[in-house]
Amino acid sequence: MIKVYGSVYSRACMVMCVLETLGLEYEIIPHLPKGTEIKEDAYLAMNPAGKVPTLIDGELVLWETQAILFYLAEKYGQGELWGNTPEEVADIYRWSLFVSNQLELFALDLFLQHKFVKEEDRDAAIIDRANNELDRFMPILETHLDGKEFVSGGKLTVADIHGATILSWAKLVGYNYKRFPNVDAWIKRQIKSEAQQKVNAKA
Repeated sequence: MIKVYGSVYSRACMVMCVLETLGLEYEIIPHLPKGTEIKEDAYLAMNPAGKVPTLIDGELVLWETQAILFYLAEKYGQGELWGNTPEEVADIYRWSLFVSNQLELFALDLFLQHKFVKEEDRDAAIIDRANNELDRFMPILETHLDGKEFVSGGKLTVADIHGATILSWAKLVGYNYKRFPNVDAWIKRQIKSEAQQKVNAKA
């Protein structure tokens, strides 16, 4: 059986969403993003980065969230959550990597500053830069999603699960998505999806 090291409240939730969407059985091995388990030698032997998630599928030990998502969709999706041509796959890569490279750090910075730092200790420079960079790149995604329910190929793919989940971090701490209604609706669809609700129930 597939094993996932992580927790619902970590990047592992995206892996679990893909597994739920594909109807695959899996076992969660609880490991928190800042827990002691990820610093133990046994875990570091699997994932030298000392982060979650890590996936075990047979003899394969795989870490890095997007690599796991791409692997699961390509191996088990039979077209679901994945592309059927090199061009479709490249587009999935493009939008997933766009979120990772241009938006993820700043969504995470906002989340960490507002969720885990006392108001009087928050770093205004980090918050300002995060807001400015999100404001800079969000219009690209907003324009692309105009008239679209999904970010790539006209169907649900791992790029939707990954990207909308990442951007939900900023939404949770009050980033103003009302200026970007297409992105806002995209995020809400992921938050309210059946797969996400099944994952939440495991918390």
